[in-house]
Amino acid sequence: MSHIQISNEHAVLRISVDTLIAEHGKWRVVLAAIKAMVRGKRRVQTIRPIDLPNSIRRDIGLPTVVDPPSMPTVMMVYARP
Repeated sequence: MSHIQISNEHAVLRISVDTLIAEHGKWRVVLAAIKAMVRGKRRVQTIRPIDLPNSIRRDIGLPTVVDPPSMPTVMMVYARP
């Protein structure tokens, strides 16, 4: 990384922080920064497409999941006339 690129990134960061302070005040920015440092990383729950209900699957363009037919039990086989 060159010195010019680091300087440019510093300038962009400085402008961003100055804009935040101008819009929200320095204490809100300081408190938000402290809160961001204190709270841990948020866990992102991964949802598999197979776990979605069929109504949502249809809404996002996925095929619906059809439950496989149940296997006949031994009692059902012998109960036929």
